[in-house]
Amino acid sequence: MPENSPLGVARFFLDASWAAGEYAGKIAMEPVLRRLAPRAAAPRAVLTLPGFGGPEISLNPLNAFLNRQGFHAEGWGLGTNRGPQHDDSLPEMVARLRPKLDRMAQRTGRKVALIGQSLGGIYAREIARAAPELIDRVITLGSPAYLRRDGAGHMNAILPHAMRWMTGKSPEHHLDAHDAEILHAPPPVPLVAIFSRLDGVVDATTTAIPKGQVGYDGGLPRENIEVVASHIGMAVNPVILIAVCDRLVADPAQWRPFDARRYTPFGAAFAAAMLFPKYPSTIESSG
Repeated sequence: MPENSPLGVARFFLDASWAAGEYAGKIAMEPVLRRLAPRAAAPRAVLTLPGFGGPEISLNPLNAFLNRQGFHAEGWGLGTNRGPQHDDSLPEMVARLRPKLDRMAQRTGRKVALIGQSLGGIYAREIARAAPELIDRVITLGSPAYLRRDGAGHMNAILPHAMRWMTGKSPEHHLDAHDAEILHAPPPVPLVAIFSRLDGVVDATTTAIPKGQVGYDGGLPRENIEVVASHIGMAVNPVILIAVCDRLVADPAQWRPFDARRYTPFGAAFAAAMLFPKYPSTIESSG
């Protein structure tokens, strides 16, 4: 993706236009989606975290859909995601969310699942790293599965400018402010990365879990799911809603890779491949 070119800017606005279509599709298909998507068999709390620059209400459609499927989904309660405002933003955010996570876990009697879009997915991973005793699993939507010090080169040209405007610092500064563990290690909970090679904002080589971290051993499954989707519309994309529900009800002790054929007519493989292209789960990172 030529991030620092007019083409990158054009891709951003095309991505936003596509997202509007995905939301319209979600509204039109909701009755069908509600029949297809798995329902929670028991109470399960879900906390959703918006992407960089995204208001909390941007995930209201996702929360509403999950609640209709029997989950207990809530927004993070911190408003618009303005990005890290200082070098201690991550531990400060964890401290602010811990009481909410405690309440959610006590209300359902189970750990809380986290769903984060874009930067919200990065935050979700770090919450799970800091408080694994409260977190059941993390599902990321178009989020860098690991951070890298040359990360700005894998973003759309608009993002570094937006980050400087909203935080006062460059992406490189924020990356330099964190140690290697946060930059690379996955959290000690089940992790699912949902991503698109057509993402107009972040490159797929960073939003997929890299080789060496994908697997199902030790009760900590880590899985990539590729979809045909925009970046901005991932939380309202109809097929992603199905995948999210499927992975929320999956048992970590008996984890099986997501099988899109369960949700296509007669289990048609060609239809599943159109919606969920086969992408190597051992994707090589480029760094």
